[in-house]
Amino acid sequence: METSSEIAVFVGLLCILLAAAIQHMLPQPPPTAVGVDLGTTFSCVAVFEEGEIFVIPNDAGMSITPSVIFVPDANSSDVIVGDGAHPAAAKRKGTLLYDAKRYIGKRYNSERLLSESAGLPFELVPRISEQRGQLEAHLQLRAGSGPMSLAPEEVGSLVIRQLKGAAERHVGRPIENVVLAVPVGFSTAQINATRQAAQLAGFNVMRMIHEPTAAAMAYGLHNHAQSLTVMVYDMGGGTLDVSLLNLNNGIFEVMAAAGDNRLGGQDFSAVLLEHLLGQLHARLPHLAIRDDGDSMRVLREEAERLKIEMNDECDCSGVFYDGDVSSTLEVQLPPALSAASPLTISRADYEQATAALLERGLAPVRHVLERVQMSVAEVDEIVLVGGSTRMARVRSMLRDHFNGAEPNCMVSPEEAVAHGTAIQAAILTDRKKITVGATEAALHHHIDVER
Repeated sequence: METSSEIAVFVGLLCILLAAAIQHMLPQPPPTAVGVDLGTTFSCVAVFEEGEIFVIPNDAGMSITPSVIFVPDANSSDVIVGDGAHPAAAKRKGTLLYDAKRYIGKRYNSERLLSESAGLPFELVPRISEQRGQLEAHLQLRAGSGPMSLAPEEVGSLVIRQLKGAAERHVGRPIENVVLAVPVGFSTAQINATRQAAQLAGFNVMRMIHEPTAAAMAYGLHNHAQSLTVMVYDMGGGTLDVSLLNLNNGIFEVMAAAGDNRLGGQDFSAVLLEHLLGQLHARLPHLAIRDDGDSMRVLREEAERLKIEMNDECDCSGVFYDGDVSSTLEVQLPPALSAASPLTISRADYEQATAALLERGLAPVRHVLERVQMSVAEVDEIVLVGGSTRMARVRSMLRDHFNGAEPNCMVSPEEAVAHGTAIQAAILTDRKKITVGATEAALHHHIDVER
């Protein structure tokens, strides 16, 4: 009898093992959730599939999508989202809407918005949010027969919808669930408005996590057994956020955060543009260059190109940047300004023009360490996030400040936050068998962010 029981148990175990083996050999079902990074300047969507994180390209084949929409004057329903927005604006009359994340879920403050709205191609007007019952800034433009206004979360929803469509085309089926990341300094109203943007795009929001937590997960730091102190340096196109995290037993805690919501890649391009305009005015004092829309558009694009080429580096370590300030690049001028040719800019010129921006870029680093009374030697990892951290001078600046410690940039900085949200989405849908602390809990804790 005992022998029969033992045989039955053995057969049962064999069947279980066989079923598990067959299950392992079968292809995984398509993902049911994705991770999204809704950025101020660029946005990104990623998915966990076949054991890897995959950043999903948009229709233009790019891994990141500009957080920009173009609304033509003639037909407000013909909205262009992402990569096509800037080219459309160069050819057609209408309005570019961008930087919507700066205003999402924020209470309307007339003095602050008056200064922030200077130079924008749209107005910031007060409207009551039905969801939050508070006065918030809406983006107003003229389209068709009269003015129209969009809430920042409505602009964000159009960008997220674009990402959702790309993800569904990649997977080959509808995707309903998403994990979103938000900055550490976001209030409850801002978090809720970001959630609403995803819901308007047709997503069910499974969880919201902090951007630095997502970035740390992207770098695999949640797999470390020992306690770690991690500084996440996130410089994107329009904002800088610096966060100090403590990782203990797979749970991330935000210890301190600071930032500059007016410092990013756009500011470096703007400073470079002003430098070029100064040189051109000296050579062509009779021309009103700023009044020539076509020439200004070309110069803005040229300033962006020069910034990238002046700062591009060949590998993660930044060895391309060797301190040589004598190298020069030739400026490609529009036809109307050809009389000023040849015009060049050196690395020394660039570094002198941007020195004040770089110094501002270190201020939040000092602030977070001072607030927790830590030294640079006590930081175990420096994680780079945001496309502007590709600038070699930014990396060498951080390296010098941390006494030669090498910033960790093994994940594409533009994609790091999306990577982390995709990992969290995989955990929540049981596609990635790892244990991570409930990072959502940190969103309910108020973090005082210096800006």
